[in-house]
Amino acid sequence: MQNCSPEEVRSLLDKIEQLPVPFFKRLIEASNTGIIISDASLPDNPIAYVNPAFERMTGYALYEVVGRNCRFLQRDDRDQPEIALIRHCVERAEICTALLRNYRKDGTPFWCRMHLFPVRENGDTPTHFVAFLQDVTEVVEAEQAAVQARERLSTVLESISDGCVSLDREWRFTYVNARGAAWIDRRPEDLVGKNMWTEFPEAVGGPFYDAYQHAMHDREVARCENFYAPLGIWLELRVYPSREGVTAFFADVTERKEAETRLLHLATHDSLTGLHNRLSCLRALDEALARSVEDERPVGVLFVDLDHFKEVNDAHGHRAGDMALQEIGRRLGSLAGAGITVARISGDEFVVVLEGMNADGAKGVAAAVLQHLATPIAVDGHYVTVGGSIGIAIGNGREYSADELLNNADAAMYEAKDNGRHTYAIFSTAARHLLKQRLELRQDVFSALERRQFVLFYQPQVSAVNGAVVGAEALLRWEHPRLGLLAPDLFLPMLEGSPAITAVGAWVCEEACRQAREWELLGYRLRMAVNVSPRQLTDENLPPLLKNLVNRYDLDPECIKLEVTESMLMQDIDKAAAVLRSLQRDGFRIALDDFGTGYSNLSYLRTLPITAIKIDRSFVREIEQDRRCLDIVNGVIAFAKSLKLDVICEGIETELQKEAIRSTGCDVLQGYLIGKPMRSDDFRALLLAQTAAPNQAGPGCKP
Repeated sequence: MQNCSPEEVRSLLDKIEQLPVPFFKRLIEASNTGIIISDASLPDNPIAYVNPAFERMTGYALYEVVGRNCRFLQRDDRDQPEIALIRHCVERAEICTALLRNYRKDGTPFWCRMHLFPVRENGDTPTHFVAFLQDVTEVVEAEQAAVQARERLSTVLESISDGCVSLDREWRFTYVNARGAAWIDRRPEDLVGKNMWTEFPEAVGGPFYDAYQHAMHDREVARCENFYAPLGIWLELRVYPSREGVTAFFADVTERKEAETRLLHLATHDSLTGLHNRLSCLRALDEALARSVEDERPVGVLFVDLDHFKEVNDAHGHRAGDMALQEIGRRLGSLAGAGITVARISGDEFVVVLEGMNADGAKGVAAAVLQHLATPIAVDGHYVTVGGSIGIAIGNGREYSADELLNNADAAMYEAKDNGRHTYAIFSTAARHLLKQRLELRQDVFSALERRQFVLFYQPQVSAVNGAVVGAEALLRWEHPRLGLLAPDLFLPMLEGSPAITAVGAWVCEEACRQAREWELLGYRLRMAVNVSPRQLTDENLPPLLKNLVNRYDLDPECIKLEVTESMLMQDIDKAAAVLRSLQRDGFRIALDDFGTGYSNLSYLRTLPITAIKIDRSFVREIEQDRRCLDIVNGVIAFAKSLKLDVICEGIETELQKEAIRSTGCDVLQGYLIGKPMRSDDFRALLLAQTAAPNQAGPGCKP
């Protein structure tokens, strides 16, 4: 039975009074509402009648309650405030509605909503009171549970560090927790009931406004991040649709945003000079060439190679060389501005991208670069002079890609060197001749595999705990018949753009597995690190190739670690992820190489089957001069350990670097101090000479 208002009940009683008495009695006895009739003419208003519904509700029979006052239903629970209300209305013969906690005959409590009416037969003095009783236990308990839940929720919301607000569908505040109120410098009670957009009109039309509107109208969770100018902080907003409207949580993510900014800077800038790195340079060049197609303005590229820089390192040491590079970076960086990007792309090579600049303008910038380089540099009490050879290439996006224009500038730089150094040359016929020579080298490299001119060198990796050799990185070299032993940076770029890289990569994998098996037969079970090319990383044939090799050479896949870089992953993340997961299923280990120099997208470490990270040498190199680099390494290692990843640090060249890195909890060390890349015979001698017992295994490479 639904609750009736006093007016509705009075109307019902008026109609009942007009009915015959037998009908009235049958109606009362058939009702599902408990009914009590008490005698108002006798002291204490004793019960004169209760209907069957009352008997079912309370467990008391009619004969047990006749002559008693209704208060026996409350037993000793007489402190209920509603009882005083009932007493007041009885004394004044007024209509009353009250909520009481009553007790059944068996002692169980129940909640009862009572509507009390005086009955007057003649005159104003009531002769009886009629009470209609409804069992509302379920409703009351549900309301109490809801109140308790709201109280618990409020306690939680008041204790969290996030701000929280609830809004109804008219954008009125219905709840504001203390944290949220503090952030907006308002008291919760001053906001509740007020319209959000009236109180904060400056937010209308912004990202936060759009998120609220999306959640309210589309009934979908909305998220956004934006800088909140009044407080000078970054806020992350999460808005959830609710039955009443929306509930929003906002958190201060300033520290994370600042960390992301620092990571982005690390990913796009050279750690030594602060200039853009190669990745960022190519991106800027790509964007400039794309714009050149639309605005029909040329793009210039200066390729700057320092002259005789090796002599600075040889004469004064690498520290002096780094100081000189920093000063050169500062000077060249002063040229940067609108349309001009300055980058350091390798050890002593710099690139300047000139958007919207023709050949004459590029020559002017090149002359300024040479002037900066000609000025002596003070290094540790000495003055050193470093010249430069500059190649200039001009083009637009219709003619050249970024790589092609950069290669043209590179070729012109060699012409500048041939012209006596410390000068510049524009890409021309002579530069094309030098480029042709490089193309001839490119032709040689394609037959190098067939002629058995490739060889693997191995750089030792040692335990940071005891210094024992636990692994090796296989590094490709080319024994050129005329030029001698060539490092991979001279020929791998030529291979990587051709199908030949697949065959060379397969040879590297097989040779590394063969060598690992040879050492294993000597009693040394090491983890062999193999660098994977970008083409291999997206080749679905790589997993079966490696699986066949470890089966052929009777190797545990755990002892083969494949190293990939972040920039390689970005070329085709979906295909690369599929190949890596297939390799993981086959038991191979995956390491993320050059960590911190690419995109530094931490989601890779969660979503891809990475088992180790390799911290780039650029961070290690700076540890002695910049304490922040060690802090960064510490942070990266702590993060990696939280994901149960192994950590390798490369580029260890001094004892100070070695001890600093060991203190971070790094697992494996690699670098020239540990051992330079060497031929297999020399590596074997190193193994035989080490003091650690044979069968020393790398982390996770179980004997």
